[in-house]
Amino acid sequence: MSYDAASEIARLDAESRALAARASDESDAGAREYLEECASRAAAARDIVRDAASSSAPPEVARAVRRERASRLTVSRFRREYVAADVPVVIEGLGDALTEDGADGEACEWLLRRAGSKKVAVSRRDAHRDSTLKCEATDVLDLREYWDEVVERDDAPGSYLYDASVPLKLPSLSESVRVPAYFAHDYVQRTMRLTAFSRSWPSLFVAARGTRSSLHVDQWQGHFFMAMVRGTKRWTVFHRSSTPHLRPSWSRGTLDPAMPPLEEQEEMGMSPRATRWDVDLAPGEVLFVPGGAAHAVSNLDATVAFAGNFIDDTNLDRALFDLRLMGLKQGEQMMQSFTALDEVDFDDDEYEYDSSFEHDDASFDPESRVVRVEDYLAGRGLDVVRAAAAAAALKAAKRADVEV
Repeated sequence: MSYDAASEIARLDAESRALAARASDESDAGAREYLEECASRAAAARDIVRDAASSSAPPEVARAVRRERASRLTVSRFRREYVAADVPVVIEGLGDALTEDGADGEACEWLLRRAGSKKVAVSRRDAHRDSTLKCEATDVLDLREYWDEVVERDDAPGSYLYDASVPLKLPSLSESVRVPAYFAHDYVQRTMRLTAFSRSWPSLFVAARGTRSSLHVDQWQGHFFMAMVRGTKRWTVFHRSSTPHLRPSWSRGTLDPAMPPLEEQEEMGMSPRATRWDVDLAPGEVLFVPGGAAHAVSNLDATVAFAGNFIDDTNLDRALFDLRLMGLKQGEQMMQSFTALDEVDFDDDEYEYDSSFEHDDASFDPESRVVRVEDYLAGRGLDVVRAAAAAAALKAAKRADVEV
């Protein structure tokens, strides 16, 4: 089958008009403005698909995600070449520093030692893939019991511990995992007042072999990272400009659209205008996904990973736009998240990221590229990065003096 642009144009046009009608009937001013934006996004997607249908540009070709060694990737270059450019990247070489168990982290003894007796809510029968985000089948059980099911016995198909906040739900793991320094500048952790998301990340994912995520866009245009600890996840990421070409629907009345599953879209025929990256993320590797980029994940075996969303100067305006609308719809707590971010004058110029200079692999200490969760949550991540960079520079200078 092939992608039918004409049908998509007609569907999005009907959807935008229906949403506009719902908005006009809405008595609450905040909810009305929210629905108007949903209608506007559906109409904008329609126009983009219509323009692309008449384009003579060659079709997009799936590409591999670029890979960078952490020893050679400074925080400054990461922010300049990947975050600001809306380009995903896999960062290699941090595996020995991602957990408290160092090189043995893949065995996940840290996970069972710290949180094996903790209760976790696990979705069953692939319920986590519901595009409405409602889990129809959920069990609450000990993490160790769940581990035995999905890892030791491999007899829990369709089961997923999905996006469980470490600070809020599994705080004992805060001593176990480390946040890559590339994301330590997160504005969400540097507000004067707490937001609804200040303690959401890092979050834990433990998935059974064969499970998949939905094709989705993270809320409020948040940038995303995932640190892989065990197993392999197959990732597909689309450029944020490609969302209109992925059969999006705003009919459920949310700013982030629902989309058919990736495998279903592939069977139906992908739009030739969708810019796509594919990559298998292995243990010890860290993936960056730009904010607003639609993505889908398939777990090739039982996997353990932790992840988080973040805001910086590259997506702040887009995040604030969405958060204000979410506050209008969802109430005071969400509006406080918007206010807390909007009232701070973030200034990254004071931080000399380039001081986290390049190393060769032999002299590189991966601990210099991670921060403890407590420092991350306290907004001290940037200071830790600077201190580590300064210490590394001093060590290198002393080594150079000795060699001379």
